[in-house]
Amino acid sequence: SFEDVIYKAQKKYPDVKFIALDMSEGDLTGAAGVDDVTQAYNTENTYCAIYQEEIPGYMAGYAAVKMGYRHLGFLGGMSVPAVIRYGFGYVQGINAAAEELGVTDDVTVEYAYGGQFYGDADITAAMDTWYSTNGVEVVFACGGGIYTSAAEAAAKVDGKVIGVDSDQSGIIGEDITVTSAMKGLAPTVKTALDAIKDGNWESDYAGKIDNLGLVSENPEDNYVQLPMDTTQWDDNFTVDDYKDLVSKLYNGEITVSNDITALPETEIAVNDYGSIK
Repeated sequence: SFEDVIYKAQKKYPDVKFIALDMSEGDLTGAAGVDDVTQAYNTENTYCAIYQEEIPGYMAGYAAVKMGYRHLGFLGGMSVPAVIRYGFGYVQGINAAAEELGVTDDVTVEYAYGGQFYGDADITAAMDTWYSTNGVEVVFACGGGIYTSAAEAAAKVDGKVIGVDSDQSGIIGEDITVTSAMKGLAPTVKTALDAIKDGNWESDYAGKIDNLGLVSENPEDNYVQLPMDTTQWDDNFTVDDYKDLVSKLYNGEITVSNDITALPETEIAVNDYGSIK
């Protein structure tokens, strides 16, 4: 939404510093209509951050299975790389937890894209079928306002939803939201502002496009995470269990593939519907 604005404003206002979240090289070159990012990017006053979405997707799927969910869904918005990484990470996390628990035969994932970043009657109807007919217990709604369709359908049958990008429990509903696969937008902004204040902007941030992920064993220091305060922790998956998962991901004991060419191979059943619309 902001790619064209950033492209124009960064050059018009060279004394203003721009921190562009979720903006990639492709976004900038697309806005500028050029192939070379150096033609679209003011390297003195702009910093771009993109995120390793497969990691919080993995965390959310892993946590959901550990919490006892066995029939899960993924409702993506448009099948763009960031959404696909979320979805494929989610499937990997579900599969890993199911293998650890020895329940791969009992776990099923319904997987589809809505083809848009907002909910509507058709997508809500598809979610009604997932929840009411197919027996889906929780859906990872991944893509802008598409969560509205999942939340509307879930509310009818006491189903659950997983949010995306930020802690969405406040807008989806705390009772309905199991967790949210988050990008650490606040840590990104804070560290960039600290660099400006401390005089390190030019050396550490200006002109960079960083692909942010895990930087610590402490979950809240990372650029990808689950919300500590609103996740529905239980005896099967506690805060300490989550911290242990983050530690294993950070130390490389667990690796998550960011390959988006094909759905990950799994021991669980994954029903891939492609696009709902």
